[in-house]
Amino acid sequence: MASPQKKIAVLGGGFCGCCALVQLKEEGGFELVCFEKMDKPGGTWNYREESIEAVASIMPTTVINHSKELGALSDFPPPKEFNNYMRHHELYQHFMDYVKSKDVLKYVKYNSEVMEVRRAKDYKETGRWTVTVKNTISNEVSVDVYDGVLLCVGHINRPKMPHYPGQDLFKGDIIHTHTLKGVEKYQKKNIVVVGMGCSGLDAAAETSNVAKTTVGGFLVRDKRCPWYLSTRSGAHVIRRVGPHGYPFDYTLARRWIFLLMAILPYKWMSYLLENIYLDPQFNRELYAIKPDHHVLYKDPVINDHIHSKFISGSVMQKPDIERFTENGVIFKGDTEVTEADVVIMATGYTWKFPFLEEGIIVKEGDKINLYKLMFPPHLEHATLAVLGFVLPFGPGFPIGELQCRWAAQVLAGKCKLPSEKEMVEDDINKRYNTNILKYARSDKVSVRVDYVPYCDELASQFGVKPNLLKILLTDPVLYFHLIFGPSLSYQYRLQGPHSWDGARNAIMTSKDRMLYPITKRSNPEYHENIFIKLMKKIFKFIFY
Repeated sequence: MASPQKKIAVLGGGFCGCCALVQLKEEGGFELVCFEKMDKPGGTWNYREESIEAVASIMPTTVINHSKELGALSDFPPPKEFNNYMRHHELYQHFMDYVKSKDVLKYVKYNSEVMEVRRAKDYKETGRWTVTVKNTISNEVSVDVYDGVLLCVGHINRPKMPHYPGQDLFKGDIIHTHTLKGVEKYQKKNIVVVGMGCSGLDAAAETSNVAKTTVGGFLVRDKRCPWYLSTRSGAHVIRRVGPHGYPFDYTLARRWIFLLMAILPYKWMSYLLENIYLDPQFNRELYAIKPDHHVLYKDPVINDHIHSKFISGSVMQKPDIERFTENGVIFKGDTEVTEADVVIMATGYTWKFPFLEEGIIVKEGDKINLYKLMFPPHLEHATLAVLGFVLPFGPGFPIGELQCRWAAQVLAGKCKLPSEKEMVEDDINKRYNTNILKYARSDKVSVRVDYVPYCDELASQFGVKPNLLKILLTDPVLYFHLIFGPSLSYQYRLQGPHSWDGARNAIMTSKDRMLYPITKRSNPEYHENIFIKLMKKIFKFIFY
C-alpha cells in the first residue's frame, strides 16, 4: 500500500515559492498548496503601480543586478535572445515561462494572506503545522494542518525609516524608495535621496532626469546647478558592463576567484578587486566621500549611471544629513540650508514574520539562528524551512533554487539534519563568527554569504555538488570551464538527484547565449582558447 502524500504549504508565490513548488513536484509524494497574497504570481517581479506594506516593490525602470546566465535556473537556460541584464518585465516573462513549463501555477491560491503559522497540537509526534489563511477579497478565514511549511515571503519588503533631528518640522514630503514609482511628479522639484545603496543610486539617477534638485542620498539639480549626494559611509559602485563588454558577474563570479578568496585574507582580495578592477574604471580617491569600508565588506552597489553624473558635475557627494528644517536639510559640516521639496529615504529594509509563532526563529542580537540559513535548529522536526533569507555576494536565484531542492529532499525524508548542538556550533555560530570578521556589522550580518562557497555548501547536503576530481580525469574540457569559467547553476545538475542530461551542454554554450543579444549572431571568433585566456589573466595580474 502506497504511503499517503505529505501535505505541504508554501507561503508566497514569488520566485522562491514557485521554485519550491517545482522542486516538490519534481520529487513527488506531496500534496501541494501555495498561498499568495496578491492576485498574480511573481513576488518582487510582479510590477504594480501601488506599493503595499510587506510586499516587495520595484521601480518601473528596474533592471536586474545579475546577468541572465549567472542567475539562470539549473535546468532552464534563458533564451539567447534575452538581454543579459533583463528589465523587470523581461525577467517576469522568463519567470512565467518557467513556472508554466513546469505546470505549478495550478497549486497557487491567490488573494490569500497568511495570518498565522503555529505548531499543531500533535506537533511533537508528527511535526505538523496549523496554518490560518484569510481571503483578501471575501475576508473568509480558513484553517488547515500541514505536514510541512516553506516560508518564501522574502526579507526586502518592510522599509526601514530613520529619524533625523527636526524631521517633524519639515513641510515637504518624506517617502521610502519602496513607494517610488514614476518620477514625472517630481519635475522641477528639489529632491533629497538619503542613502547610497542600489535603490538610492537608482532613485537619484531617475529623479535627476526631471528634478530641479535632489538632496540627501543625492541632490540632483538642473544643468545650471550641481546635484549633491549625501552619504554616511560612501560606497564602491560596480557597473554592469565588465571587461571586454561582458557582464561584470560573468567575468568575476568564477570558482578560481572564490578559491582565492578562501585562501587569501578577505582584506587582500578586496584590495585586489579595488585596485585591479574598480579603480581603473573610477578611482575611489575621486569620490568626495570615500568609502569607509572595503568592497567585499558590504553589499555590492550596482549602477551604470552615477559615474557619468560625477564626471560631468551633475552629481556631487555630500555627507550625512545633520538635521531637517521647515524647508530643507542641513548637511554635516554645512551651515546653510539646502532647500528640498521631497526627501526619498533609500535606507534599506528590516525583516519580520508577524504570522509566525513566537520563538520559531530565534534572533540573538544580530545573529539569526537558522541552520544553513534555512532551518530553525531547536525544532524537533525538520518540517519548516525559510527560503531566500540570504544576502549573497553574487546572484540570488541559483541559491534560492538550491535551497528549494534541498528542502524538498528533507521533507521527503531523504536527507536528515544533524543534532541541534552540531547545527548551532558547527554552522550557525561558526558562520556568524566568520561573518563579523569579514563583513560590516548589521542586523543581517549572519545571513551574508559568498555565492560559490554557499552554493557548494548546499549542493553537498544532497549530493549534487560536482565531483571536480572525477570530472578532471574524465572530462578535462568541462573541468576547466567549471574552474576558470563563470560559475553557473547548471553544474548542480551534472549528478545527484534529478540530474539533467542537458547540463553539460548548457555550461559549454553559455557564452553563445551571453554574446548573442550583444552581437545578434553566434560568432566563433569570440571563443578564445581557455589556456590563452588563463595566461592573459596571469599577465594582467602581474603587469596591470
